[in-house]
Amino acid sequence: MRLSIITINYNGSENTLKLLKSLKEQSDQDFQVIVVDNASERADFNRLESLTRGALVRIVRNDQNLGFSGGNNVGIQQAFRGGSDWVLLLNNDTWVEGGFIASLGPILSAREGIVGLSVAEGNEVVNRGVLEWLRPTLEHIYSQDEDSKGYYINGAAMAISKEAFDKIGGFDENYFLYFEDTDYSVRAKKASVKVSFIKEPEVNHSISATTKKLGSPLLLRYHYRNALYFNWKNGPSHVKLFVWFWSFWIIKKQLFKLMIRYRTEESRAILNGAFDFYRGRMGKI
Repeated sequence: MRLSIITINYNGSENTLKLLKSLKEQSDQDFQVIVVDNASERADFNRLESLTRGALVRIVRNDQNLGFSGGNNVGIQQAFRGGSDWVLLLNNDTWVEGGFIASLGPILSAREGIVGLSVAEGNEVVNRGVLEWLRPTLEHIYSQDEDSKGYYINGAAMAISKEAFDKIGGFDENYFLYFEDTDYSVRAKKASVKVSFIKEPEVNHSISATTKKLGSPLLLRYHYRNALYFNWKNGPSHVKLFVWFWSFWIIKKQLFKLMIRYRTEESRAILNGAFDFYRGRMGKI
């Protein structure tokens, strides 16, 4: 089995280099690494490039920020064109223990479809996300069972087989970031591609407070726009209908908050996200 590990760097070379160091220290080196740089600032890219020179790492630099979806699509296509059987997508702020590949390789060799790995975040271990309709955010949980119904794979640590990619295709670049992993899991199930989860080996994830909750107006805008798009695109018929009522309620609620001058910056961001959806303004904002 030929495995490629793909990670995206966007002005985060310090984290990316920590991940690469953990991969360099693997007891089993039977894999390749592809780093997709999403048009980072020159200083950040130069640091990444200089400190990986001579290492078995392929760096692909995009001329613009393609987000999670577009950046991973670039890496996945390169990996499968190069003959890989599986790709493993890892967030650049993750790292793994020394026996990670030695444990993962035999598991993927015996599997098919797409596989979600467990992600350790401090004292919590996330194994999957709960698929719920008409929600602006989705919940991550830990579960040991193999059942994939009602769950999606966390994009921070997702393995995709060549056969699965041939059936599903790449990530939907309309999202740019957020909901693309959920979308991919739903599309996999619709294409009769097996979706499964494994308990071990775990991936370690350094997650900041800003990504743990919706605090940034820009993140709010992406979340609400993409939530509306995801439900409209993938939901059953009754969900597709209720998307419009839900969006009207979102707008009404935020307009009221603006009237009473309560968290106005957040309300404007949410309204902009809803209006982006109506206008079909997708991708990078």
